[in-house]
This record gives sequence, structure tokens and C-alpha cells, in this order.
Amino acid sequence: MGWALSINKADISDARLVRAEPQTLADGQARFAIRRFALTANNITYAAFGAAMRYWDFYPAEDGSGRLPVWGFAEVVESRAPGLEAGERVYGYWPAADEAVLTVDGVKPGSFLEVSPHRAELAGAYNRYVRCQADPGYAPEREAAQMVLQPLFITSFLIDLHLRDHDFMGASQITLTSASSKTALALAHLLHANPPEGVKIEALTSARNAGFVKSTGYYDVISTYDEINGFKPEPRRLIVDFAGDSKVNKAIHETLGDDLVGNIRVGGAHWENSAPPGVMPGPKPVFFFAPDHVRDRMKAWGSEEFGRRYGAAWMSFVEAGQTLFSEEEFVGGEGALKAYDKLIAGNFDAASAMTVKAG
Repeated sequence: MGWALSINKADISDARLVRAEPQTLADGQARFAIRRFALTANNITYAAFGAAMRYWDFYPAEDGSGRLPVWGFAEVVESRAPGLEAGERVYGYWPAADEAVLTVDGVKPGSFLEVSPHRAELAGAYNRYVRCQADPGYAPEREAAQMVLQPLFITSFLIDLHLRDHDFMGASQITLTSASSKTALALAHLLHANPPEGVKIEALTSARNAGFVKSTGYYDVISTYDEINGFKPEPRRLIVDFAGDSKVNKAIHETLGDDLVGNIRVGGAHWENSAPPGVMPGPKPVFFFAPDHVRDRMKAWGSEEFGRRYGAAWMSFVEAGQTLFSEEEFVGGEGALKAYDKLIAGNFDAASAMTVKAG
């Protein structure tokens, strides 16, 4: 009998381990032993927006609790899906558990699709799984970096494109909240690598993480949350919000009002204050949902060109990312629960990359 992490949807700080009965395979299905996965602030965003963005719908639980989606590596241990054989290693979107059963179709040399009826209307980007043996970007020694950084890098890559397409909305300073989060750092890396003319990059972070953020060299300006009330109309700021903190948002909007160019909401790292702050002065925050932007970019560029551009940007960041973070590995279900609780409590080192050896 296996295990799964069970989350109370009404209170995501309430998590526990549950025993999971093995599922009998039907034709077209395969059983995967989940070997390794990452836990980052990105996963807390999945939980915080689990109902609104339908993240809970990928792996529904019979008892109505939430199964936290994670990114990582698994191995085929039993298959009734043509084209997949036991022993193959696969990268993709799993539950925080030691096992998953997928309904498989569209098998290609490098990938396949999960086609369970309940996932048909969900974001397609999460239903594609990569076969490691045919992935030119896969390397065993980079597994930790891949599962920690790649799921969030696609979001940062798309935001970078969006900002440049819209000429940074006329802002002279881009302010990244939760600037120590890995998604924010990925965006800061892209902006630093190709600096926009006349636009500075500002880190908005906690006093505790200010030193780490400064050490990356990605930001032109370092500000802490307790400095918001002193913000001036110039430089005109565009907020890219990875924190999703209603108190921080309210303080920014009440301080800057219409002098604020815009507020792009991306994540919910500060999940405990993620409730909408209500009506605020200045521009209304707009949510950035990465799968929609993936779809639009692929339509505009074609999948091959999208893959080429994304791949080049990713390889640049993964090399840098491996020097920024140190892996902290947890083992089994108890380890997964401990890592999740650390994330929820904010009790982790910004320079740490937490991974779970599931089984």
C-alpha cells in the first residue's frame, strides 16, 4: 500500500499523509512509480489557487481532499498502454504521492499525453509527459535542477516575452514581489541577460532574504516590504506579483495609486494573505495564466520554433540556477509532509531547492 499527501482544500496549511490503495489498470493505462519530485513556492500557488484555477482537478481524491500537483520523475512499472514499456523514465506532472496511474494516448518517441476524461478540459500543458530517453535536454545529474526550476521557468519565459511585446507598459522600473522566489529569479535572470533600455529591475523582498537576492546580481534595486510606504511616483513602476499578498498589494496601490503602471499577478507565495484585497486605487491587478500564453505562442510561432527559443533560454538559466541553489532532499511520505509544512510556514532558506525521494 502506498501513500499520498492529502490537503484540506479549505485550509491548505492542514496537510496529512493518507494510505493509497493500488488502482487496477484498464486497457490504455500505465502505472508509474514516482521516484523524485520538487516542492517549491510554485506548488503553494497550485494549492492556494487549487479551486479557482482547477489544479485540484488533475488528481481528484475520493474523499474530496486535495492531491497536490508536483513536477518530477517517475518510472513505468506496469503498462497496458501500447508503446510504453516497464522501466522507462518519464518527466511530468504528478500527485505528491508514490504512485500514479495515467490513461495514455498520443505516444511519440519523445512524449505522450494523459487523456483521462476528467482532464480533457484542463490546461493541456499539464497533460504532456516527456520520455527521458528521447529528451535531448535530459541529463541524470540535472534532474534536481530540472524538476525544481523548469516548471516555473516556462512562466518566467512567457512573462518576459509579454513584457517586451508591450514595451513594459511604459514603466521605468519593473518591481518583482517575492523576489527571492525561484520564478521571480528566473524572470530577473532573463531581464538581466537582455536588459531593457531605460528600465530598472527592482527586487521587493523580506529583510531576511534581501542579502540573498542582492547576491544573485540580477536586480538593480533592492527594496524591502517595510519600505513600500516610502515609494515615490517616480520611477513609474510595473508590478509583477509573485507573492499574491493582499496586504502588500494594498500598500503598493494605496501608496502609488494611478502612478502605478500596472500589476501582473502571477503567484501566491504569500498564501496566507492571498485573499483578494478588494477595491484598490490605481490599475486593477490582472492574473497571468501561463498555459493560455503557451497556447498563443505556439499558435503564433509553431511548436518547433517555440521549443527552440524556450530551450535556448532554459539551458542558459539552468546553468546559472545550479549555482544559485543547493538541493535539500527529503525521503518518503513523511519527508514530503515535512517539506510541505516548511513551505507553508515560510520556514526555509531561499537558496534551498527542496526535493523529495518518493520511493
